[in-house]
Amino acid sequence: MALKAFNELVQVDVRPLCDYRDAKDENGKPVKVPYLSWAKCAKLLHENGAENVWYAPRVCPQTQSYLWPQHTVTTSKGRVTQCWFVSVEVHIDDMCFTYDMPLLNGSLVVYEDTLNQLRINNALARAFVKGVAVRTGLGFDLWAEGDSDEGADDLSRHSIYAIRERIERLMTTK
Repeated sequence: MALKAFNELVQVDVRPLCDYRDAKDENGKPVKVPYLSWAKCAKLLHENGAENVWYAPRVCPQTQSYLWPQHTVTTSKGRVTQCWFVSVEVHIDDMCFTYDMPLLNGSLVVYEDTLNQLRINNALARAFVKGVAVRTGLGFDLWAEGDSDEGADDLSRHSIYAIRERIERLMTTK
């Protein structure tokens, strides 16, 4: 039996199999976020026709590690760090693809001195699950529901100086 098509796998309701983690929304309010574990994802792929499922971390040629630095940034408090990514190679039967994903810690910046094996391993597992969702449809709605931009903007979070600068730039351009 072959793996089911995207339009069939996207219909599989993975929510009952999800665990929840604490996170914060755009306004800093605590929320529970569903996530599908890599093991449950692999099991669902097998239940839906896959014979062979596995993933492996890709090594960055520059760093010779599983971390892919993308850009050096300085935070508002003057702390310098990298924007770290991880990359996995996903194998599902004859299908093989890679998926890159940022190393995240909820809404917090990940600094070099806070990196550890657990954080990197969790990021690799998330990259596997999201790569599977994007490529096969399994669990796709976990991300599709949270990626909407309804245009609502919390103006209380804007700096009056930033707004003034934007208006001045716009006026200068015109």
